[in-house]
Amino acid sequence: MWRPSVLTPSGLEHIANHKYKAGKYTPLDNLLNPWWLRMSEALPIWFAPNLVTLLGFAPLLVTYVLVWFSSPDCSTPPSRALAAVTSVALWFYQTMDALDGKQARRTGSSSPLGQLFDHGCDCLATVSQHSAVYSVLCTGSSPWTFAGLSAVQTGFFMAQWQEYYTGVLRTSFGPVGVTETQYVVMAIALTGFLAGPEVVQAFSQGPSAFQLPWLSAPNEPFGVVFSQGWVMFVVFMVVICFVKTIGHIIEEKGVKGVAPAMKDLLPITVMNVLIPLWNPAMQLRAPRLLILLNGLIFFYLTAQMILFSMARMPFPAVQLLILPYAALVRRSWTLEPDVMYTLLLVYTLAIACWILLWLSAVIEELKARLGIYAFSLAKPSLRQEKKKKSN
Repeated sequence: MWRPSVLTPSGLEHIANHKYKAGKYTPLDNLLNPWWLRMSEALPIWFAPNLVTLLGFAPLLVTYVLVWFSSPDCSTPPSRALAAVTSVALWFYQTMDALDGKQARRTGSSSPLGQLFDHGCDCLATVSQHSAVYSVLCTGSSPWTFAGLSAVQTGFFMAQWQEYYTGVLRTSFGPVGVTETQYVVMAIALTGFLAGPEVVQAFSQGPSAFQLPWLSAPNEPFGVVFSQGWVMFVVFMVVICFVKTIGHIIEEKGVKGVAPAMKDLLPITVMNVLIPLWNPAMQLRAPRLLILLNGLIFFYLTAQMILFSMARMPFPAVQLLILPYAALVRRSWTLEPDVMYTLLLVYTLAIACWILLWLSAVIEELKARLGIYAFSLAKPSLRQEKKKKSN
């Protein structure tokens, strides 16, 4: 099967010598770490870290599909049972996400491929987490529904961009980090279970007791106001990340190093400009499909940033797959919603197929250079020797 060639020979060498540097733990990380250590020691020693990652991600995928079909318009709250299952799936993923790295160190199998799996699944998980939160907020096709995912995935991309230029992946700002955010998401999903769909819908779609200056309209629904506050919080963190990274670049390379770094932000900036420009009729017709498409494109951009950060390769500022997206945004104002839905579905499937093809190429290139399997701790050379002996 044909696969694109993604990594250069020098990029593969950089990846082979790459060492991951994580940021600081938050207080909640330190509190949960003994629990994570005990859980990691309970895993079978033969269990590959990437399997831990996928095992945690699988329930999120299932609950994402269930939430999609239970509330295709993003305005119907989940049943108590679905909210409970979603909460457990979110907790399970967060736990497995904390264990995969510990399992890698425990088995001596840490690798750049594992980093790509781990952080790539984290990026995709934001789509499912967004679905869980906004099914409770019941914001429907409000622009803030789409802004919520854009903000989170932009923040995720910026963290990888910061690692590209500083060598350290910072996952927290002071006492607040990824773990705290994930537990907030769990708490919101759990609220759907404890309160029930009728109470959730009445509260989320009822007028908020407080409004945000310059953002909230009078009697804005609580779900929308909550989303506005969440987006502003993420934007604040993105600005801090940007300022700190630019400061580091100037310190290391001088002002001349700023332009290449800014160029890397072009695709994510274009996406954030295009997303609010969709015809509201299309957002009303297919909110879930639009959110999925946006999530896949953000994931592809972020996965490239993760990979090229390890490979020390230039991040492509020109992303051709955004051109059809821009064309669809424009045509959403002239074509019938049903026609647009078909085009949107075809484009989403095409993007998904391309991402799978790209990922398979990257995985094969990394496996060949690092001499490892993706989902087994055995070494290819050892398996080949066993086959020769058996023959």
